Amino acid sequence: MTKTKAPQLTVLEKQTLDALIGNLYAEPGFSDVTPLDLSKITRIPMNAMRGVLSSLVQKGIIWMEDDRGPMVVYLSDKHYHRHPTWGADTHMTRR
Repeated sequence: MTKTKAPQLTVLEKQTLDALIGNLYAEPGFSDVTPLDLSKITRIPMNAMRGVLSSLVQKGIIWMEDDRGPMVVYLSDKHYHRHPTWGADTHMTRR
């Protein structure tokens, strides 16, 4: 069996991912974290945050949705193991 190599993260990607995970407080799959929230938490300017989020989407670590409201950032189910409690017992699959 071939082991999949974890994607390499830049400093800004790691900082953003840590901020996202730190603000996912509800059940697995739920998020109310916006790009603006992440920009404020990390102090990464919005123009740079857009690039960081785009890169994390391309790497399959996060996905975003704007269900008739502000854009919301979600942790991809394949990366729930990065969350301290979600990885333990998750049965939800979104993306």
